[in-house]
Amino acid sequence: MGSGFGCQSGEPQAKNITDGVIKEEEVNENYGAFKDDQDSDIDDFENLEKGAAIQSMIQLDDDDDEEEDENGDPVEKKVAPAPGEEQEGQCWLAVKPFIGALVAPSDAPANNPAAPDANLEVDWVYGYRGHDCRDNLFFDSKSRAVYPIASFVIAYDKKAHTQQVLRHHTDDVVSLCQHPTNKDIFASGQVQTISLSGYTKRPFICVFNLATQEMTKLPAVHHRAVRALTFSPDGKYLASVGADNNNSIYIWDWESKTKLAETKGDVNKIYCIEWSSKTKGQLVTVGVKHVFFWTWTGGSIKRNRGLSGKVGIQTYFCHRFMDNGNVLLGSKKGQLVMYDAMTRTPKVVAKPHKGAVFALVKVKGGYITGGKDKFLRFFDNSFKEKWSLEFGSYVRSVNSDGTNIVVGTRNGEIYFVPESGASTVPEAVIAGHFEGEVWGLHVLHNTFLTSGEDNMVINWDMTAHKPLAYGKVSNLKKVPKTRRKYGVSTTSRFHPCKCARAVSMSPDGTHIALGRNDGKLAVLDAKSLKVMKVVNLNKISKRQIRNQKGNWIEAMSYSPCGKFLAVGTHGMVVCICEVAKDYECAVDFKSHNSVITHLDWSADSQHIRSTDKGYELLFFDVDAKDLKKSKHNPHATALKDLEWATNSCVLSWPTQCVWDTDMDGSDVNAVDVFNKQLVATGDDHGNVNLFRYPVLESSNEQIRHAGHSSHVTNVKFSKDGKYLISVGGGDKAVVQWRLKA
Repeated sequence: MGSGFGCQSGEPQAKNITDGVIKEEEVNENYGAFKDDQDSDIDDFENLEKGAAIQSMIQLDDDDDEEEDENGDPVEKKVAPAPGEEQEGQCWLAVKPFIGALVAPSDAPANNPAAPDANLEVDWVYGYRGHDCRDNLFFDSKSRAVYPIASFVIAYDKKAHTQQVLRHHTDDVVSLCQHPTNKDIFASGQVQTISLSGYTKRPFICVFNLATQEMTKLPAVHHRAVRALTFSPDGKYLASVGADNNNSIYIWDWESKTKLAETKGDVNKIYCIEWSSKTKGQLVTVGVKHVFFWTWTGGSIKRNRGLSGKVGIQTYFCHRFMDNGNVLLGSKKGQLVMYDAMTRTPKVVAKPHKGAVFALVKVKGGYITGGKDKFLRFFDNSFKEKWSLEFGSYVRSVNSDGTNIVVGTRNGEIYFVPESGASTVPEAVIAGHFEGEVWGLHVLHNTFLTSGEDNMVINWDMTAHKPLAYGKVSNLKKVPKTRRKYGVSTTSRFHPCKCARAVSMSPDGTHIALGRNDGKLAVLDAKSLKVMKVVNLNKISKRQIRNQKGNWIEAMSYSPCGKFLAVGTHGMVVCICEVAKDYECAVDFKSHNSVITHLDWSADSQHIRSTDKGYELLFFDVDAKDLKKSKHNPHATALKDLEWATNSCVLSWPTQCVWDTDMDGSDVNAVDVFNKQLVATGDDHGNVNLFRYPVLESSNEQIRHAGHSSHVTNVKFSKDGKYLISVGGGDKAVVQWRLKA
């Protein structure tokens, strides 16, 4: 870009990111998202509970007197709609203001209600669930890394760079443990599910064998989520911890699916449970301000509290049994605390971390720990440090196969480190987004871009299945110190200026535009990923919001000619920015009566169509010679034969019936069309759906693909039609689907 590009005052240019990580301190620097930085880690699971996938979990009835079906699962209960929700659905059925804008083209194909001939299979899943979970990363018998993301469990082979994708679950997998003698057997637990019909089903546990593909599903008895799991030393039994008010503990004979015992855990959260290999029937749980020693004799479970002694009452995130039968715990204060298994008395044996100890594993010759200070440390059996390595984010999970250590970090990355140590952090083998939600998606030929609410824009290689480059949404160091009082509702700890829900690349491949949650447009150089320009679009609005910072951007697209960028804001305005004039907003269309959600350019760059949350579909004429003459075009019939460069508007003639009959208008978040043959949608129930083009009747068959555990915020076909990319909101997963005949 020419010299006319300069950074807006107060917005420094971004430094080129080469290490693939966003520094953790940037999350809350000068921004009041944390009052107590340590306590924020205790509340990580609360961020999960606020997610769309389990947002109604607090409405669950904890009654144990419920009917069970033939599989022993509790009968579903319907979730009461939120205030106004039922009325919204009824309004969607009664009033459809876009109907008049749906005009069939002259050569319209006939509706074919049959399911499409093509189908989808998972090609690759990007990301790792490290933002709110710990102790969920293992090696199988082939030294593959096994970990969860969304509702998937992945076995990743580093040498072959391949994934085995397991799809046993229906929602977020939040706990994982490994069999002690068979390294290919794992148990995984999930959160509760909300079905398409609005019913909730309790979370369940799967025990599966990676080698044989066998899977055993245990009866769903927990409430809300299965928070922690552990096998007995002989692998015959499985203990599980729920996320109900009492953090209940169950013991299973998992092969026969038999529940052998149950007890209340504690009113405080339990984060980890381990079975002793020295004392028969002994288990230990740790969590918020407690350590409990449990004795299971085959019937009841007896609880004894660990004494606090001189160590004091602490919160512990992890623990492991030592060779002598004692228990080693990782504390919130960064200490390693050893409890005598007989007397239940503690003593501090080391203080390896400045901040919480999140990860702890016993290896031959010592222990490996990971902490909030971003360090991985190796200690011998005398707790003398042998080596350490600093990462770019909190170390959440560690494990070892005797040769390599696999490390999972809070920012969704996985690393392989030699057990002998390393002088520098190796390249991440798995990467992903890690804060808030992921919405931004732009697909190119062999690559695609994603943006989210973690101050990251990532350029991905579809063929190599890895990130090519990382950029930042903003490099601002000084941001408001008060909590977020405006903008989109999100669980992200980043300031709105570092969150982007829309991304688009210019046709010539030189610029990347980001629509930020603070209502500003950021333009990056596509090669260096440096911020070149920031444009404030907040004042161009139909609605008045305090500080004018609630007009965040959700829709954005470059014109095919590359001269213009159309931006749809939550200020109910579509802005046309001129690329050659430093992205100056040359014209703004204010015909919408609600916030803009999607927009498309015509192939000739002379027209725009856009949709809003009020279910309007509007058209605009763009006069390239004199943009001031551009205007709203109310005559949809005159535009019926236009070729559209993209097909992101959910409300359009070929996508007019992509909703299930029990959905309202907001349940479908994204659509895309490939070659007038296929229609793909992403919905609020975590599904990616495939239709035959066009979808003109509500009875048209679809092929539904589950995998995302949260609302699917965006879907796009690759240019050659070989792949479909989908992004999940709360699960932060990016899934690459392969189209097959």
